[in-house]
Amino acid sequence: MGKKQIKPYIIVDEEYFTAEKTNDVFKEVEFTYQTKNWQGALPKFLEKQGLDLTDNEFDELIDNNYQLLEPANTQQWIVESDTRWENKNTETYKVLAALYTGEWQCRTCGIGRINDQPPARIKALKVKGYIICSKRKICPTCAKKTMHDILIMLPPIESRFEHGNELRKPISEILKKRIKKLFGNKEVCFNIVRSDVELLIDHKFPSQRWNTPETDNPTDMTDEEIRNKFQLLSNQTNMWKSRYCDACVKTGKRGDYMGLNWFYIGNKNWEGANSYDENGCKGCPWYDLELWKTKLAEKTNN
Repeated sequence: MGKKQIKPYIIVDEEYFTAEKTNDVFKEVEFTYQTKNWQGALPKFLEKQGLDLTDNEFDELIDNNYQLLEPANTQQWIVESDTRWENKNTETYKVLAALYTGEWQCRTCGIGRINDQPPARIKALKVKGYIICSKRKICPTCAKKTMHDILIMLPPIESRFEHGNELRKPISEILKKRIKKLFGNKEVCFNIVRSDVELLIDHKFPSQRWNTPETDNPTDMTDEEIRNKFQLLSNQTNMWKSRYCDACVKTGKRGDYMGLNWFYIGNKNWEGANSYDENGCKGCPWYDLELWKTKLAEKTNN
């Protein structure tokens, strides 16, 4: 994965990554301060907190986040965090306290020794608003590639959506498995069968155009409801779609597919009744890649 130095004291990875077993999206960064060098990550999309940044918004926040994460601010951040806990004897707080280092913590030889259910504790912390990134890394202590977690000590993130955390509804683990099985674990952009952890469940209607909460995702959704609402992408193709949708919201021009500017409904121009109209996305390849490819095949075979 490539890196770019955007300032003498800021290095940023070229690509985003999706935290394993979540829909949260981050980009690794390296911040150099007078007293330390912080190798962490910044969030682009956080399901629990309702955060969904465009690429431009993410980039514009990097310098501000650098200042917020200044080591001199750490102790005050921890003091303010602790005021939210009446009972510091809970297992969840113990995991949080272990993450107060602000550095990557190995679940095997780190917080895993504090609590035998780190995923559940971390999920609970996210629900309370904490920003925690999880990624598999080589541990310098146990020398194994294990799941690591890092607490990102930023202020509470206010959603840019009116309905806050309720905008995106949760998808249970049972439903996630059903969705992936229904689509045969096939990533729709390249029609490649991938492992469970390599697949992301994508909402066909992009969240960049949401202004009301999505409909619930009950475990007993019908197969038809699943096919109408979701498709499977990889981290890379999900990023491609996100960038096309970001640009479409800004310019009103829909994205192409591998250089093909063809739409089975409409044309290059996004033409919804308003900026939140899902009908304006229909016909775009990224809205429903499987249907788009089917329509293209029908047209070229005639």
